[in-house]
Amino acid sequence: MNISILGTGFMGKKHKAVLEQIPNIQINAEIDSHAESHSKTHFHSLEHFLEEKLHTDLVVVATPNHLHFQHAKTLLENGYNVLIEKPFVFNMEQASALREAAHQNNSHVFLVMQNRFSPVTLLLSEIVDSKKLGKIYNIQLNAFWNRGEQYYIKDSWKGKKNMDGGILYTQFSHLLDLLCYVFKDDFTVLFKDLTSFRNFNISEIEDTALLVLQGKTGTKVSVNFTTSVFEKNQETSLNIIAEKGTLKISGQYFNEITFQHIADCPDKFEITSTSNEQNLKEMYLEIFKSLRGEKNNAILLKDGLDLVDLLEKIYS
Repeated sequence: MNISILGTGFMGKKHKAVLEQIPNIQINAEIDSHAESHSKTHFHSLEHFLEEKLHTDLVVVATPNHLHFQHAKTLLENGYNVLIEKPFVFNMEQASALREAAHQNNSHVFLVMQNRFSPVTLLLSEIVDSKKLGKIYNIQLNAFWNRGEQYYIKDSWKGKKNMDGGILYTQFSHLLDLLCYVFKDDFTVLFKDLTSFRNFNISEIEDTALLVLQGKTGTKVSVNFTTSVFEKNQETSLNIIAEKGTLKISGQYFNEITFQHIADCPDKFEITSTSNEQNLKEMYLEIFKSLRGEKNNAILLKDGLDLVDLLEKIYS
């Protein structure tokens, strides 16, 4: 199977490293304006790549955030299947445009949401889907991270309001996706405060988001995300307070159950530890099954619309 990578920066390199671990996968093109050479496999622009009309089964879109939508749309209009890094779009209008382009050209849109394949997400999904917790009263989602001058490099697109999108589109989109994917609720925004405490001199976007959400089921959600922590990440944690139990997941890698008391459940759940790269590999294996027409759990554009809708509500 032939794969092309559009954008060979930090994320493009990460995708390449994972793809090189998968048998029978060939990276037949790398597309980037900073490409060291121009050859049959290296292209300085998307236009040059399209002119060559290479046969490729999937193009990975790993360019800067603000380019994801237009690059994906152009590729779809030229008949290519695409896999889009986060954030795949900034609003529902862009999502609709991609859906229409895919439909018109018989192409597929896949999304990079590899954390859906993590043991934490799989465990939470099983607990919630099986109704072991009963009615969920309250969810608290915290992430206290550090992003500073080493991240918001001068003259980079990162931290630029119209190019970056904001911390909920970048650093914390996986956690909001976990909220949408696991709990399958339609959340409205009761309160929001987007503030910059530490990074206002180096970034145009917020470094702290405080949110209160409510689901149609009545579940209340409090969200406290920040990238203003001093020097290094502090924690990521999730608390669930429900009719039939209480659960807290935390730890440096968000893979430790630090409190558990659930009716008719084992005294302790075990969460195996996997790396981001392992989750990415699992994501790719499901995409390749989809492209071969086999039964699969690939994440399609429609699977990310709840997240897009929530982000648009928050930032509107």
